[in-house]
Amino acid sequence: MKTIEQLSADKAELVEKADAILAETKNEDGEVTRDLTEDESKQYDELVDQVKAIDADIAKAKKAAEREEWVKAQRATATKSQGRKADPEPAEGKQPKVEPAMKARRHGDLKAFKGVVAGKTADERAYRLGMWALASVSKQLPNRFSFPNAVKYTNDYITKLHSEGTNTAGGYAVPEEFGTDLIDLREMYGVVRRIFKVRPMSSDTRTDPRRVTGLTAYFVGEGDAGTESTKSWDQVRLTAKDLVVLSRYTAQLSEDAVINIGDDLASEISYAFANKEDDCGVNGDGTSTYGGITGLRQRLSDVNGVDDGGGLVLGAGNAYSELTLANFHSMVGRLPQYADGPNTSWLVHRTVYYDVMQRLELASGGTTATEIASGDRRPRPLFLGYPVEISQVMPSTAANSQICCLLGDFTKAASFGDRGGESISFSEHASVGGQSVFERNEIAIRGCERFDINVHDIGDATNAGPVVGLITASS
Repeated sequence: MKTIEQLSADKAELVEKADAILAETKNEDGEVTRDLTEDESKQYDELVDQVKAIDADIAKAKKAAEREEWVKAQRATATKSQGRKADPEPAEGKQPKVEPAMKARRHGDLKAFKGVVAGKTADERAYRLGMWALASVSKQLPNRFSFPNAVKYTNDYITKLHSEGTNTAGGYAVPEEFGTDLIDLREMYGVVRRIFKVRPMSSDTRTDPRRVTGLTAYFVGEGDAGTESTKSWDQVRLTAKDLVVLSRYTAQLSEDAVINIGDDLASEISYAFANKEDDCGVNGDGTSTYGGITGLRQRLSDVNGVDDGGGLVLGAGNAYSELTLANFHSMVGRLPQYADGPNTSWLVHRTVYYDVMQRLELASGGTTATEIASGDRRPRPLFLGYPVEISQVMPSTAANSQICCLLGDFTKAASFGDRGGESISFSEHASVGGQSVFERNEIAIRGCERFDINVHDIGDATNAGPVVGLITASS
C-alpha cells in the first residue's frame, strides 16, 4: 500500500495534468478562449475521477494511522494502570510519542464537539484545540501571555509553531485535524455547505467545464448523409474570497479551562462563517456586502423577473396566509425531471415551514390528535414527499414580490468552492465594534477562511432550471 506522501505526490501529478488541459483553452492573460473538445473533456473527467479516488485513499490512510496511534496510547495507559513498567520510549522518528493525558476538566456541556472522531473523544479534541489556541496566544502576544506547557504540547503533538517570522497579521493556520471539526460545525449550523456541490480548491481559482447542450439524433433517408451534432461546453469559475470574523474574548485565559476555551472558539467562529456562507449563497446580490457573490434568490429574480414563468411560481397572494397547497404543488410540477432525485429538497425559513407548509398539511384533513401533538420532528421534516431544509437567512416576514421558498437539487444549481486554509490570529490592541479590547482587558480574535459560491444553473424565463422558487404576489 502506498504511503500518504506517495499518494499526495500522485495526486499532485494528476492535478497538474488536469490544469494543463484547462490551460489549453486559455490565452496568455488566463482568459478562456474556447471550449474543451470532446476528447479533452473526457480526459479531464477521467483525471478528476482519479483525484477523487486518491483523496479517498488518503483519507483512509490517515484514519488508519490515527487509529494505530490511538491504540498504542490506549495500550500504554493500560500498562501503567496495571502497575507494570511501561515499555521504553521508541527512538525519535520511528513512532509517534504517546500523548499525555489531559490536565484540565470540562466545565459544563460542550457546544461544538460531539462523539468520537479518529479515536479522539469530544473532550480530547476540544482540549487539543484549546491548547493550540493558548500556544498561539503565547507566540503572538508574548508580552502578555505565557503558556509554556501549551506551547510544548502543541509543538510535540499537534504542529510546530515557529517563532521566527511569525505572521501575526495572518495568524496561524488552523491544523488540518481541527479544520475537519470546523467544517462539520459549519455544516451543522449552516445549509449551503450541505446542499450545494462542494468543490475543493487547490489554488485561488478553479475552473470546471459545464455541459450546456448535448448531441441530437436525426432521422435520415436511405443513402442520405446524417446530420452532425456536437456537444457544447462553457466554464464554471470559482475565485476564492477572504471572509473574516472578529470577536472579543476574555483575557482571563487559563489552562484549567482549556477544554471550554477550545469548544467556545470552535463554536463561535464556525457559526459566524456558516451564517455568512448561507447569506451569500441564498441572498447575495453581487455587491461587496456579499463578496461579489450572487445567490439563489437574486439569480432567480434576475432571470425570471417577478411574475409567473420559468423557474418561478406566482403565489396566490402577497401574504403568507394567502399561499395555497396548489402553489406548492405547482412548484413540484415545474421542477424538471432531471432535478427530481435523492438530493432534492425544500429550502425555507422556520417561520414559513411551520406557519405555511405545516398549516396546509394539518388543514388538508385526515390528521389525528397524536399527529398534531407529535408534529414532524424528524432530523429533516417532509413536505409533499421531499425533505425540508430550514435556513434562517430565508425570508421570515411576508413582502410583495418575495421569493420565500425554494425547491430543487441544489447540487446541480450551485458550486461551493472551498479553498481551506483557515487561520486564527489574536491581538491585544485591536478595536472590535469601535471598542478597544486593551481598555476592557480583553483580546481580539480574528478568524479567516477562503471560499466562493457560483450559482451557475438557474434556467431561463421560459424553462425552469434545477431549482424553482415560490414568489409572492406584487400586491
